[in-house]
Amino acid sequence: MNPKKSKLMILTALLVLINIVAFRVAVDHSVDLVEVPYAKVKIRPRQEIKASMIGIKKVPKAYADSSCYTNKTQVLHKYTEITGTIPKGSLFYKTMLHDLKDLPDYPSMQLKKGQTAFSLPSDLVKLSGNTIVEGQKVDVYVTVQKPREQPVVDRLVKNVRVLSVKDRKGLNMDDPNTTGIPYVVILGIRDEIIPYLKIANKIGVIDLYAQTANSKEKEESIFISESKVLSYLKNE
Repeated sequence: MNPKKSKLMILTALLVLINIVAFRVAVDHSVDLVEVPYAKVKIRPRQEIKASMIGIKKVPKAYADSSCYTNKTQVLHKYTEITGTIPKGSLFYKTMLHDLKDLPDYPSMQLKKGQTAFSLPSDLVKLSGNTIVEGQKVDVYVTVQKPREQPVVDRLVKNVRVLSVKDRKGLNMDDPNTTGIPYVVILGIRDEIIPYLKIANKIGVIDLYAQTANSKEKEESIFISESKVLSYLKNE
């Protein structure tokens, strides 16, 4: 046999062998199995993920990409999207789940019976130099300035719970990407008080004063019926 032809045949065989090995490696990699969490039951919108809902199964590594969670602890106690359902058997995709505080409707989820979420634009004046944080109790003061009259300042509501404090991007103050500057404060206000606060926000100035840590008042959103500003608000 011609030496050149013999070398060519050997080289061709080697190339074929290399291609076969490379193909087998690629196939083996694609079917390499990894353990991932999956939904053992159908999970409805706004449900908290409990341990009983999570199973573990093996899937090809190619399926467990960066779009899904690969660890049970990453999924536990997160909440599902308000508009979506996770089918039984599905993997847990990151777009489906949120931490409680990151839910768009998180403030309203913290409301007690008879309360409404009242959003108040935040600035240094309205916060009166205080640092207002989520979960804190505050007193709501109103200032009304009528023409040719002295301003009237008094407390209108006491022991109000702060549901959330967000920046301009809608991020909570403890979010690592927040601007750190409060833009809106969301309060839990009793339903019947909301009209008065709307009027106060229109004709006057609302200030929030943080309560002392040793306050023992348990009832929330207490209306001060003898407040000096009330007569001004009722006349509007």
